[in-house]
Amino acid sequence: MEFHFVLSRYDGDIFKPQVSKALEKRTESVSRKEYPTLWKFTDKLNSMKKVPEETSKMRRSRYKVYGIIFVLIGLFLLIPSLTAPKEMSVPLLAGAFATAMGILYLRLGRKNINKTSTFDKAAAQLFSKYEGLLAGEVNVVFTQDKVQLAGKAAFDYDDIEKLIITEDLIILFWNKSVTVLQKKDLTSNNIEEFIDFLTEKSQGRFEVENVIS
Repeated sequence: MEFHFVLSRYDGDIFKPQVSKALEKRTESVSRKEYPTLWKFTDKLNSMKKVPEETSKMRRSRYKVYGIIFVLIGLFLLIPSLTAPKEMSVPLLAGAFATAMGILYLRLGRKNINKTSTFDKAAAQLFSKYEGLLAGEVNVVFTQDKVQLAGKAAFDYDDIEKLIITEDLIILFWNKSVTVLQKKDLTSNNIEEFIDFLTEKSQGRFEVENVIS
């Protein structure tokens, strides 16, 4: 039995977030094997009940108020102390401490803003390579013994490190390389049969992880 993919144009809105999620999962998987104790502690923290957003918002507002008050007190003590630091060492230290506390509270009061992660950047970089592929001109074939890429390139199933399945993609990590296939590009059989085929091939060889939300 063989499974043929004829690659079509990749959609960045689908590719980038799903590949980013897969890259994160793959990194986490490797990290869990290397640092099991650290991940045990992390999982315990993540299992704790999270504070509701409304409570978190009120807490941030309080932190901002505390921060402003501490900064004002700090400046009130610091400015005159700087004119005679030796004679006013206590107010100087108290002012520096209050200012530092104020800055800390102000930072705690800021809402976390999601920045572009390393995985997002890596996914975007990978997408730029796939974006240049000409639709219909690149084939990937899965045979009983190997995975045949475009041209003469091929690799064995033993070379696969991990397989990640997302909503729309099949992502293979092999020999420090990544191959991203769209489920819709499978031209032979159906996607369920293909996943069953790869799952069977994975026994004793590589991990299969489903990250469909």
